[in-house]
Amino acid sequence: MKVACGLALLTCLLACHTQPTVRATTSLKAPTVVSGDLDATVLLGDMPFRATQLGGGPARVVASGPIGEGERLGAFVDVPEGACLLAYARASSSVEDIDVIVFAEEGNPIAADEGPDAHPTVLVCPPHPDRVYLTVHAAAGEGLVALAAQFAPRERAAEVALKLGARGSRGEGPRSAEAWPGLDERVHAHRAALGGGHWDEIRRVAVTADARTETVLAIGVDANQCLDVLAVADDGVALLELEVADGDGRVIARAREGAHERSVLLCTTAAFAGSLHLRPHVGNGLAAVVAAKLPLDDATELGERPELVWYATSHTVEQAKKVLDGELARAGYVAGIQVGGGSLVFGRRTSVSLDPTPGGCARVDVMAGSPLSLFDARVWDDHGALVASGEGASQVALFLCRAQKTQLELEAHGRPGPFGVVMRKERWQSQAFLQKPLAASRMLARSADAPTFAVEGVLGDARTMSVDAGKRVTWEATTPVQTCVVTAVGAEGEGTGVTLVALDVASGEDLDRSHAASSARVRVCATDAARRARYELTVSVGKLDVVVGDRRDSKK
Repeated sequence: MKVACGLALLTCLLACHTQPTVRATTSLKAPTVVSGDLDATVLLGDMPFRATQLGGGPARVVASGPIGEGERLGAFVDVPEGACLLAYARASSSVEDIDVIVFAEEGNPIAADEGPDAHPTVLVCPPHPDRVYLTVHAAAGEGLVALAAQFAPRERAAEVALKLGARGSRGEGPRSAEAWPGLDERVHAHRAALGGGHWDEIRRVAVTADARTETVLAIGVDANQCLDVLAVADDGVALLELEVADGDGRVIARAREGAHERSVLLCTTAAFAGSLHLRPHVGNGLAAVVAAKLPLDDATELGERPELVWYATSHTVEQAKKVLDGELARAGYVAGIQVGGGSLVFGRRTSVSLDPTPGGCARVDVMAGSPLSLFDARVWDDHGALVASGEGASQVALFLCRAQKTQLELEAHGRPGPFGVVMRKERWQSQAFLQKPLAASRMLARSADAPTFAVEGVLGDARTMSVDAGKRVTWEATTPVQTCVVTAVGAEGEGTGVTLVALDVASGEDLDRSHAASSARVRVCATDAARRARYELTVSVGKLDVVVGDRRDSKK
């Protein structure tokens, strides 16, 4: 009986212990949800009031809201013709660095404050576009941001910029690059000094130049082209910096020194897309940027050597050789023989011995493999005389017209890397080439088509002549129907500067002209009727021995 009672009691205790205690239900409510956004205008503080006190109009929030690192907010703003635009952004304390950038509708930056702080302010005064795009960028941190804009009177621009710490343009300067005083004359003088034949202008724009910020423009050029960029600043800035960066942001070219204008020339064997970076050391104002392109095969005509960077391809030596062999085979060349190879390094010349080609001239191709870029090639005879020379990014063609053994010297200037040398018999042969081998080498190189230098069409005979600086040598020739004649000149001797001009005999029209230090080339074409042309050859300084050759191609 006692046992039964004990078991009953134990069962009751266990049951009571395992069952939860039931409590009364509390009166909890569901969360209240209110639609809306955070009020970012409180971040602007007294900035709108201070701008109003300086004569500015009412403030308007352009964009606001949460922003993360690397993100952007922005909108378009219409700007009256005679007013200045004041734009600024402020953020919560969790955002360490924000930037404000003003773009024209075509995407060109007009003004920017990209300093390492959280209170960027810009001021853009006439001349300016009628419509701009304002954007704020979070460079570091995340949180709440407000981008605002106000109009300010132009006559108080200096005071507004000073008291509010605004960067940008105060409006001195022309309204556009087209209206820039004397710009056409400067561009013409620059192109005349640069040489290279006909430049095709592709862009002309006026941009803000501010010592406290950097102006960035997108640039691009097709394969086998040279791109020349000239930047001319107004009187408000000095000591311009001008750089070209590739798509990965690496600086690949810097402009030469200049107080109010700078220029940079980029030649590429591959399609190139990058950016142009402009910034003055002193002042605030505007700069006109003018860009023009030139075919790569005309780059050897450049009479003045600028800061020049070649942007090379990424082929291996074997890939480059395979491509070149195919192109030269189609042009009628025999198969070549590999006579050398290795690797080029900075500060050291590499030599390759070259045997003579029996009975005439030889073609020597030096091919680069990635990452080799921009190298110099020179060929010397046993007496120390220069026989041929050239420079290129990924390939150089040299033409040797020597009956003796020669020495090829190579040196890297851009990036070190592997190379290969292939030698073959030149298609174009003439006794004139053996009389003046250096002039012949330069003539053959100018006649060939860069960058592969494949020679096509009918090769004519060549002739030699001497030209003094005080005289002009002339001759006439007829170009047959549906044909183009390429006339090339190579020079050697105690002098410099070769100018070759082709004129239409009937009309006196200037058909083509070419000028360079030691070679030149012109092209005359005829359509439905034969064309009679007059050729004029002059030398700038001294006396030169020249080799002249004609190549006839079908008109394309």
